[in-house]
Amino acid sequence: MILLYGGSFDPVHRGHVDTARAAASAVQASQVVWIPAALSPLKAGSVASADQRREMLQRMLLEAGEPRWQLDDSELAAPPPSYTINTLRRWRAQIGPSAPLAFLMGRDSLLQLPRWQDWQKLTDYAHLLIARRPGCNEALTEPLKSWLENRQLGGPELLQSRPFGSVVLLETPLRPISSTDLRASLADQRQTEDWLMPGVRDYIDQHGLYREPENPASS
Repeated sequence: MILLYGGSFDPVHRGHVDTARAAASAVQASQVVWIPAALSPLKAGSVASADQRREMLQRMLLEAGEPRWQLDDSELAAPPPSYTINTLRRWRAQIGPSAPLAFLMGRDSLLQLPRWQDWQKLTDYAHLLIARRPGCNEALTEPLKSWLENRQLGGPELLQSRPFGSVVLLETPLRPISSTDLRASLADQRQTEDWLMPGVRDYIDQHGLYREPENPASS
C-alpha cells in the first residue's frame, strides 16, 4: 500500500507526523509520500514560500527516522491551484491499475469534500483515509452521507486486497495542533517547541517565518 499525504504543510508539525505514523501503521503502508500543494483552491494562499515549505518538510523527514517516508515536490513546480483529483490520477498512472493506493486527509477536509474538484471521482483512483481532528464533530451533509454509503469500510485491514474505491475513518491520535494556531503562536512568540521538530523550528527562527500576524482570510 502506498499512502499519499497531501497538504499545505505551512508549517509541517508534530500533528502531521503523528497522523502519518498512525495511518501508515493502520494500513501497513510500504511507502508514505508527502505531497506539498502549490496552492489549495480553498485557501487564500500560503504564508511560507514553496521553497521554504519544501525545506521544512525535508528537515522533518531527516529527523523523523522513517526510511519509508519520502517527498514528492512535483506539485510545487506546477501552476496552481493544486487539485487532489489530478494528484491521484498522476499516481495511479505511475503505479498501474492494481497496486493499492490511499490518500490521507483530516475529517475537516472530509466535511469540505463536496467543494473539491471532481470529488465524487476521488475513489476511482485511491482509497481515502480520514484522520480524526480535535473539535471537528460536525455532521455530514446528505450528499456526502449518500456518497459514503457504498464506499465506507469498517476497518483499514480490508484495504490491502483492493487497489482503490473505499473510505475508512481512522482512530488517529488527537494532538491539538493546527497550522493556523501554530502560526498565530509563532507570531505572538508563544511556546511552540513541543509542536515542531527541532530542525523545522530552527529553520523558522533562522528565516524569521511567521513573525507577523496574518490576515484571517489567508489561514
